[in-house]
Amino acid sequence: MEQQRKAAHSGWYHETQSSQYGHLPLDPHAALVQDRFLLGLDAQLDPTLRQLLNERQRLLRASRTCYEVLFPDTLKVSRTETLSLYDRLSSALTVAQVTGVQILCSHYAARLAPLPSPDASRKSNIRQTHITQFARLLATQPTLITVPMLHQLYDVGFSTRDIVTFTQLIGFVSYQARVLAVLNGLRGRAAAVLPGFPSPEGCEQKGFSLAMLQWTSRLPEVVPEDASQHQQDVLDLIAPDARSSSFYTLLVHDADALSEFSAVFNNIMQAGADPVATWRELAAVTTSQLNGCLYCAGIHGRLYLEAGGNERLINDLFTENHRDDAIDTLSKNLQDKKEAALLEAVVTLTRTPERFDARQLHGLSDAGYSATQSLDILLTTALFSWSNRLIQTLGDTLNQ
Repeated sequence: MEQQRKAAHSGWYHETQSSQYGHLPLDPHAALVQDRFLLGLDAQLDPTLRQLLNERQRLLRASRTCYEVLFPDTLKVSRTETLSLYDRLSSALTVAQVTGVQILCSHYAARLAPLPSPDASRKSNIRQTHITQFARLLATQPTLITVPMLHQLYDVGFSTRDIVTFTQLIGFVSYQARVLAVLNGLRGRAAAVLPGFPSPEGCEQKGFSLAMLQWTSRLPEVVPEDASQHQQDVLDLIAPDARSSSFYTLLVHDADALSEFSAVFNNIMQAGADPVATWRELAAVTTSQLNGCLYCAGIHGRLYLEAGGNERLINDLFTENHRDDAIDTLSKNLQDKKEAALLEAVVTLTRTPERFDARQLHGLSDAGYSATQSLDILLTTALFSWSNRLIQTLGDTLNQ
């Protein structure tokens, strides 16, 4: 019997061997694309835009390497690494589906299709249900992930390393989807037009402020003195204080994924002649606000003001208990066209990447942003769609 696995969203489903509905015909060639990060979309840009992207080769290299770390061609499981290639690709497909970026759905569906399905035992079914539900929830509503949900992953056989890797891959595909949405916008089209595709509900979060906050891990960290040589090397490479950071000593459970995440982060946030740019920091703050990430919003709110940003705008973002639709209202009422255009682009790319198109790009350009600055803003938004999910899922933000 041919097996199919359907997702909750109408019109999208996990497909292995066949399709009952024909909404997403399986394209085997989607798995064979040479660049598994950009999926060939860069080749469809005009030469000027392609050159703009080619100037980010270090970023693209780190992103491609991270893809290969998380989704290799072959993978052996062990006692401490139980996430199979099937688990990883089916989760990636779930995340791609909820972002609505069609080319990404096709790619992960095609890579998943040839793999044997897990056995049909009750234990296996429970595990797959937890994996799918967790991936979907983290991709759409990261503030709703709780400590008991993490413990449920332990209950279905995950190790701490598995949970770290699982969270990384969900964050990575969230980032990849938004980069692809930007490329589609540069091509003059939306990533997908999905009749009836439901937009995620707005996030509601309280407690945004510029105060110094503390992040504490929800899971056991790696003790640097007891770490493998590779883990110690990665910690020493990524940041001078990484050995004393709970965030890094947790993520180093999967040292290779941490190394590439750090490279992607640095190549976006330290790009160009302005290592701390107002537009980049405001994009980080706004994305974090939309995703409900108190910790990232506070840090980058302070950096935005240090770079000469608008204090009143930060106060407006932080003072009220916003749902993300309140930022829409704020962007429409701003007198500064540059700030309004940035907020509009960030809101669309964060909340509905499948609907991001050339209108947001033209809005940034018309407001006075250069092509390089516009790309900075959008890549930052994509990055924090990854970073926020790590911060919110794997730890708690507390007052110092």
